[in-house]
Amino acid sequence: MRTCKSIHEYKVHDDFIADMNYCESKSSLLVAGGDGLLSIYDTRKPTDKIKITTDLDDELLSMTVIDNGNKVIAGSQSGALYSWEWNGWEDSRRKWLGHPSSVDAMCKLDDQVICTGGNDGLLRMITVLPQYGFDGVLGDHGEDFPIECIKMDHQQHYLASCGHDLQLKFWNIEFLFQKDITSKRRNQDDDDDDVASHRHKRAHVQQTGFFDNITTTKMTGKDDSFATPRFTKHTMNKFDPEDTLLDGILANNKKWAEEVMKEDPTFLKNIAQKQQPKILWIGCSDSRVPANVVTSLPPGEVFVHRNIANVVTHSDLNCLSVLQYAVEVLKVEHIIICGHYNCGGVTAALGHNQFGLIDNWLRNIKDVYRLYADELESIDDDEKRLYRLIELNAINSAKNVCHSTIVQNAWKQGQKLTVHAWAFDIETGVAKRLEWMAKDGNRMESIYITTKEE
Repeated sequence: MRTCKSIHEYKVHDDFIADMNYCESKSSLLVAGGDGLLSIYDTRKPTDKIKITTDLDDELLSMTVIDNGNKVIAGSQSGALYSWEWNGWEDSRRKWLGHPSSVDAMCKLDDQVICTGGNDGLLRMITVLPQYGFDGVLGDHGEDFPIECIKMDHQQHYLASCGHDLQLKFWNIEFLFQKDITSKRRNQDDDDDDVASHRHKRAHVQQTGFFDNITTTKMTGKDDSFATPRFTKHTMNKFDPEDTLLDGILANNKKWAEEVMKEDPTFLKNIAQKQQPKILWIGCSDSRVPANVVTSLPPGEVFVHRNIANVVTHSDLNCLSVLQYAVEVLKVEHIIICGHYNCGGVTAALGHNQFGLIDNWLRNIKDVYRLYADELESIDDDEKRLYRLIELNAINSAKNVCHSTIVQNAWKQGQKLTVHAWAFDIETGVAKRLEWMAKDGNRMESIYITTKEE
């Protein structure tokens, strides 16, 4: 047997290729890359330009095509699922959250439902259409054994999965395609009370092939963009000043824990074993800007450091300790320095009144003003000048993160790490990227570049 030569090649990805899927109805090959890009190759038009999606700050690891070839779903390193409508590659993609770890494998069960294989060893059944929701755990390889591949037979009787436990496992899933159950799942009433009463009946398939009272349900919520709406369900509660023993707070906590357990019985157990956040958030201590609420991410997703006015300075051992642990131990891939408009700390720094000990901390922000005085003093509107100082303060802190030996050494060792500067608008609830971001040390002034002697 002779070795064949490739008849055609193309390269549009800057990182590893993680998964491929052929969409027969579109005669197209889709490729998911570790660079956060999805590329689409039309086999009918080999000379046409390859289509690619907009860049993501994430690694795409798995993918499948559903809805008669009209929707593409991709799993990622962060645990998020992304979706695109066919030919909407440059449009804003949808992002669904909920997986506590990376989604390494994926398989279509039907045109509305998929199965995901996680780094935590769990096979999860996910309804994508008409509304996103977690339906249950179909199988478990064990929390220390990531799943690498999932396939379903053409008769829709069995699901096969393999992972790091060195085993190929088969799961009997015939019950999922029985007419009465499938119809019930797709036409289920969205009433919250009805969902709550049935949510405990999760589809949990055992390897033996026996099933007890299986009922699959779909999640509800005002915003179906996220898999875990219940994580933020109680964030609109008000604190009662008369609750001196904080009984109400403990009651809220208990209610939250119960809701999380109903949504995903394995979630808290999984994150209790270890944390694997991919994001370090350095933000302001302001009570209106909690990191997990702003990012709409569940516990375990964001490592957090907060101080007055999100200042990063080279002499703050508290902040530097957090930075070192996040970069060197947790191996985070993103550091977000997020300022916010209506920041009291920056407002105080822009004035000349004394407030006490904090004045010494605010000197750092006054230094930012001095560095950008020409730009700031050219702004006549006081509010716009304040808002610009808030943005420049976040950018300056992001630069100081890059100046640290911690981040410089990580980059020199080839560690994947991106530093972002953001600003959050409390009035609209929307965060935005500022005009500064760094993936390596190329943007640093040479005076800050240091070398570690061997």
